[in-house]
Amino acid sequence: MAPSHRTLLHWLVIPGVSLGLLLLCALVASWLTRPAEAPEESHVLAPAPPPVAGPRAPVPTSEPPRVTAPPTPSPPPPVPAPPREVAPRTGPDAPDPRRVALVEPQVESSTGRIDAEDLRLALQAVTPLVQQCFEDAAQRNPGTQEVKLRFTVEGENGDGKMNRGELLASSIPDPMVQACVLDSLLDARFPAPRLGGTATVVHPFRFGPPGEAGP
Repeated sequence: MAPSHRTLLHWLVIPGVSLGLLLLCALVASWLTRPAEAPEESHVLAPAPPPVAGPRAPVPTSEPPRVTAPPTPSPPPPVPAPPREVAPRTGPDAPDPRRVALVEPQVESSTGRIDAEDLRLALQAVTPLVQQCFEDAAQRNPGTQEVKLRFTVEGENGDGKMNRGELLASSIPDPMVQACVLDSLLDARFPAPRLGGTATVVHPFRFGPPGEAGP
């Protein structure tokens, strides 16, 4: 006789349910008996310690500080060299040492008083011109030379002026030198004789070494 459907269901369902319950109990027991897991390490970084406050660095300004250079010591003053003794030049190119000597003029005659000191200063003022006259003939005429003149001084517009001049004597036989010395007196500003008179003057121009050209 064939089993009934209820009997077949009983034998199929009940064992399956029982097997499922056994498996569930095993899983629960296994879960309850598992070892406790260690807590995961925290990967959160600890906050960094605050920086220690130190001396603040100087803030650079727009212009760098000026560095003053030390003063340069001044060099010692140079020691002057002793003067060199220059030997006098000799030969035809050497300068002539002769000079026109200062000689006191002589008033030969006058119709009006003339000041002797003013007359001497007037002749002294034209001495450089007379010097040049002698130097032009110095190489041809060595030694001390003399040109002696006579001239007349007259008053003109409050001043004195040479009016007439003549050569009395000359150690230089050169007429150019004689005329040069006489013409030099035309540039002299003589004192005018007082009371409108005239004065005749005799004056020698001597040309020679210093100390030997005097009277």
